[in-house]
Amino acid sequence: MNLSPEEIVQNWETLLGYIEKYIESPRKEKLLDFYNKFSERLMLMPAAHKKEYHNAFPGGYVEHVIRVIECALDQH
Repeated sequence: MNLSPEEIVQNWETLLGYIEKYIESPRKEKLLDFYNKFSERLMLMPAAHKKEYHNAFPGGYVEHVIRVIECALDQH
């Protein structure tokens, strides 16, 4: 799977939105500080280092985290 630059940015904004909406202080601020400090790396980071594993593509980490969050919300 290949994400376009626009999809990578959209996913990043979605992830930050979930943090804003569902995480309470003081953890929210700590997470946002961390994610903003390393935004360029995290935004492009794959979820796995081996190409045979899922989400082993640029933007794969954020895409994976979003799917996990959405699955958890569906179970709630």
